[in-house]
Amino acid sequence: MYIRSKDEAMAALAEILDLEGRSQQIVQATVKVALCLELEARRFMLDVQAGVIEGGLDAFRKKREDALAHLSETKVRRHAPGIDVKKDVLLDEIGVALDLLKMVQILTDVFPELGQKHPKWEIARFIHENQSYTREAMEAGLRRRGKPEHAALESKVLARIEEKKPWWPEWAESIRQACTHYGKGMARDPGILPAAHDPETWFHIITMSEDRARQMLNRLAGTSTDVADYLGQIRARINLVLTAQQEAGA
Repeated sequence: MYIRSKDEAMAALAEILDLEGRSQQIVQATVKVALCLELEARRFMLDVQAGVIEGGLDAFRKKREDALAHLSETKVRRHAPGIDVKKDVLLDEIGVALDLLKMVQILTDVFPELGQKHPKWEIARFIHENQSYTREAMEAGLRRRGKPEHAALESKVLARIEEKKPWWPEWAESIRQACTHYGKGMARDPGILPAAHDPETWFHIITMSEDRARQMLNRLAGTSTDVADYLGQIRARINLVLTAQQEAGA
């Protein structure tokens, strides 16, 4: 049976997650991915396989590092000159942030009310700090999809997210506005993927981390060159990760 939509992918995953043992689930998930005719459904299946079935953020990290390892030095220099793929700390941090955004997408697809009440960066912070709970909730939500108990579970997850708020939400809008403003003015060379030049993605990546949020606020208190330089660093690393994943088909 072919899978033609994300709804059908969710239904297939609910059946897969009812199977006994991760090994059987991984095999069946791989089979179902091959039957996906629609790109969004295929991406969702692959992300759930990594994020829920295979190992969560650790599985995403392995896929990302494998993809980066297969990039030639020529392509690294072309897409992100000056970045050492093996040693660059910010590259790893940005990679984790992009992985978290994939986890956010899964969680808000499974529990739509979360996305309506919380921005992606807040949900990403919650996932990072509650990885085991989040994976269990995703799995339970997929298995209970369409059943009365799904709403109760969604309410529990929402309550957990609302228990702890970061200190800087009042500053979030100024960071968003800065990303939008500088995004319009920054030159985009042909090596930058459109998805890497997305101020909204920069905003969520910055604000999901206290360190990055503080650094951005400090830059905003400085010069426009300081801000543009920091956003340029983030964009270059997003671009490198996305380029590697695109080439690897991840």
